[in-house]
Amino acid sequence: MLALQVGAGAADAQPLTDCRIAGLRNSVKCGVVQRALDPARPDGPKIDVRYVVVPAMARRKLPDPVFLIAGGPGQSAIDVAPQVMPLFGRLNNRRDIVFVDQRGTGQSAPLDCPESRRELLAEQADAEAQIAQVMECKAGLLKKPYIRAPADLGFFTTTIAMQDLDAVRRQLGAAQIDLVGVSYGTRAVLEYMRQHPAAVRRAVLDSVAPPDMILPTSFSTDGQAAFEALLVACEKEPECARTYPRLRAEWIALLASLPKPATAPHPLSGAHERFTLTREMLLTAVRGAL
Repeated sequence: MLALQVGAGAADAQPLTDCRIAGLRNSVKCGVVQRALDPARPDGPKIDVRYVVVPAMARRKLPDPVFLIAGGPGQSAIDVAPQVMPLFGRLNNRRDIVFVDQRGTGQSAPLDCPESRRELLAEQADAEAQIAQVMECKAGLLKKPYIRAPADLGFFTTTIAMQDLDAVRRQLGAAQIDLVGVSYGTRAVLEYMRQHPAAVRRAVLDSVAPPDMILPTSFSTDGQAAFEALLVACEKEPECARTYPRLRAEWIALLASLPKPATAPHPLSGAHERFTLTREMLLTAVRGAL
């Protein structure tokens, strides 16, 4: 049983319990820390921030656990643990690996929208339909038991979530931690380092999303730059140039021909659907793949 040491200031500490996570071979430890929904009202409504600790394999482990900060934003760190742990094998020899579901994700007061993968292709690609889905989801979120007013959605931010993360650190009794962030997770790591620099021993940033990057305003620009680089690379590579001698011209002609009727199989059902293919739909599909 992993001993629990509670650092000064840890909120509503509870003991870790043995638990199982689908996809992980060995038993792990599950923990929860209660946090105020609004940090300015510590005695106000609370939410549970849940986390999982994969104990170090060695008897004499090192004192600095490794925290994996998931991407998205919106990805559950606990859900990705089975995929990540094979990569963390050496680290796990002497260090605990900690997966915290950031507030609003996974098991920590999730703000989740219904899956839309089974909708018609035309609806999935229609901008107005997507906006309607977002508004419908927002209305559903307001019915969550931990959301009492629209303003409560404003407490699900990176800044506040990193305060939660430090509460987990204190609950585990770790003076310092190591952080690994991927994509959006790098932004969260940078915010944690800003708030608690003395608590960070090492940090790994993979695919950095800096704080000044306004998501998703750069997606189309970045996607187009990647596609242009693809065209140039094909033109310079002899075999690709021979196989697709008119790739750029055909792409320009295809865009100019839109909108037009199209038929394509649904990725889940396999049923062929008829819809009107627009320039925006095609660009979104191609840029998204890059």
